[in-house]
Amino acid sequence: MKTAQGPLAAGAVRLTIESFSVTANNVTYAVVGDGFGYWNFFPAPDGRGIVPMWGHARVIESNHPEVAVDERVYGYLPMATHLDVVPGKVSAAGFTDMAEHRQPMSPVYNSYTRLAADPEHDPAREGERMIFGPLFKTGFLIEYFMRSESWFGARQAILTSASSKTAMGLASVAKHRSPDIRRIGLTSAGNVGFVEDSGLYDEVFAYDDITRIAGEPACRWTSRATPGC
Repeated sequence: MKTAQGPLAAGAVRLTIESFSVTANNVTYAVVGDGFGYWNFFPAPDGRGIVPMWGHARVIESNHPEVAVDERVYGYLPMATHLDVVPGKVSAAGFTDMAEHRQPMSPVYNSYTRLAADPEHDPAREGERMIFGPLFKTGFLIEYFMRSESWFGARQAILTSASSKTAMGLASVAKHRSPDIRRIGLTSAGNVGFVEDSGLYDEVFAYDDITRIAGEPACRWTSRATPGC
């Protein structure tokens, strides 16, 4: 990874970073960077770190025959001006950065979507995608897993951190795909009105009111743990 311009390696592509979002999730990347490897995506000098972001970039130089200058991509980027990547597994839909230091990390974070062929891309909604896209997909996958297991016999799902993007994504998908599961949102007292107004939950409670939740078989999900029942 380079944040300054220099000779471009054979087979590599240079991206100029056009935009990225900054959310509470990026703070998490920084806080737990050592434990979960987030500092390893875009190495920095000892004692420093580059926080990863989700955003858009444009190819300004290419030594790869299948990636053209001026095409745009969406993916995991450094808080920087430029990024050199080594495209592999190239298709019309995207490519994977095959840089050696990134291979131990999840391929989800190493993949770049080519916007020209991306059905999710809406030029008027690039800002919203950067903010909501990654965590909505997390919520989608949680719902898919729980539904495939028939929600382990539960009749309701209790979502803590109910105002978080992942929880709201999960609640949104469950509302449409698992309508028989009652969605219960738990949040701080100050966020109850906001969560209720979202229309994604059947009931919303402040944490102090947790004893008011009906005693039905339930699955629970928190933003810091795997789903469980």
